[in-house]
Amino acid sequence: MTLSSDQFSGLGLDAMLIVYSLLDDHPASTACESFIRGHASWFTTTLTLLEVKAILTKVYDIDVNLVSQQLSHFSAGPIEIIGVDLPITLTSMQIADALEIDITDAVLLQATRTRGANVLATDDQKLIQACHQVDVAVENPIDVALRRQMASWESENLPQKGLPRILRRIHQWLCQNHQQASEDFWSQTGGGSHLP
Repeated sequence: MTLSSDQFSGLGLDAMLIVYSLLDDHPASTACESFIRGHASWFTTTLTLLEVKAILTKVYDIDVNLVSQQLSHFSAGPIEIIGVDLPITLTSMQIADALEIDITDAVLLQATRTRGANVLATDDQKLIQACHQVDVAVENPIDVALRRQMASWESENLPQKGLPRILRRIHQWLCQNHQQASEDFWSQTGGGSHLP
């Protein structure tokens, strides 16, 4: 639900916690879903929702239509979605540069500060450090034991970051559009382990 800018919320919500809450079989899904449901007054940005969609479709290979439906349902819940305007964008670029964080994280951090909120929920270590630098408290439902389970699950279920992940995406697209080319590509890349 989108609220007017006169109604302020107290807890910023970062992308990966939303991602984990929407995954069915990920080790962090239950913890993150319960964490989100257990708090009131959440807010996030339109840019964060776009980041969630990109992560779910490109990293976790979830169907784009399903992700759009999930995010529509999520957005209709008790969460305020903040639009990203030019002043937030310009300030966020400076924050991203100064604190060396991603632009989407800088936008969420700036939205948190603009609203006078003092808590942001994230498990992103760079964003956590940035929050500490600007006196924004952090909440994180992911503890050390859960992080180990997540690392194990992701190493078993996701291709390595970087080139293997990119080659896998290319292979998937070729499979849908050019079967013979996909077989040749997969053979020449050693099953997605190196460039042809």
